[in-house]
Amino acid sequence: MSKHILITGGTGFIGSALVPRLLQAGHTITVLTRSPERANRQFQNTVSAVSSLSDVTSPVDWLINLAGEGIADKRWSDARKQALRDSRIGLTESLVRWANDTDQQFELVLTGSAIGIYGGFAGAHPSCDESSPLGNDFSANLCIDWEAAGEKLSNRAKRVVRLRTGLVLGPNGGMLSRMWLPFSFGLGGTIGQGEQVLSWIHIEDYLNAIDHLCNHSVSGAVNMTAPYPVSNAEFTAALASALKRPALLPMPTVMAKLAFGEMSELLLRGQKVLPEALLRDEFTFRYPNVRQALEQIASVW
Repeated sequence: MSKHILITGGTGFIGSALVPRLLQAGHTITVLTRSPERANRQFQNTVSAVSSLSDVTSPVDWLINLAGEGIADKRWSDARKQALRDSRIGLTESLVRWANDTDQQFELVLTGSAIGIYGGFAGAHPSCDESSPLGNDFSANLCIDWEAAGEKLSNRAKRVVRLRTGLVLGPNGGMLSRMWLPFSFGLGGTIGQGEQVLSWIHIEDYLNAIDHLCNHSVSGAVNMTAPYPVSNAEFTAALASALKRPALLPMPTVMAKLAFGEMSELLLRGQKVLPEALLRDEFTFRYPNVRQALEQIASVW
């Protein structure tokens, strides 16, 4: 059955892939964006692009809240940290106020979060599932507050799902877009000791998981990651192999800290996260291992 879906972050890396999938399924899409003209061009006028929630004039069945400035786009100055909070928590709180003011009654809310909620670990550590303790660094507290804002929509929705997203791998976007060129020239390498764990997911599995969540009765926190996390060293080797290049230039820990400041924790620390909620609900991953995922991406990039 066709739904009216309101999406934030619809022109980002994930949203750009998700919107066409939802349109193909026959849904009506409204994209909340700072640049409606860009969104209309991007989606060839197949969506309703609005810059203000006041322009959403018909009831919304599903709300998919993916918006948030890139956490690794710039060094973490105090101003940057506030921008990261505003683009996630501030926007989500705006959605809550709008939903209350307009008496929205959602069938489903998918609200953003990330696996950074579990904190960062420098090396090997016990795996995290959706019931694991939460962290207490900047990334963790950002996600905790983001989820708390999203939970305020629970009295307006039959179901609220918190998408704890890992590293999303796909062509022409995301973190791989920054790594592709240096690795293509053999100039990539491990970061630090290479022991920090990367919990990743192929974008096709991510989209399939969203489709699964929309059509099954899952609620609460869901780890959006593949079932087999890898170390940074293993990821580096897999990417170099997919591109048929060596990985010649490791980045020492001290260099990462000098170059990126506090934000270096994203590179030097990681989380071993397992998608227990998806597996329990019998979701099937098409790309469960990272070599298979990267080889597929390399074949189409």
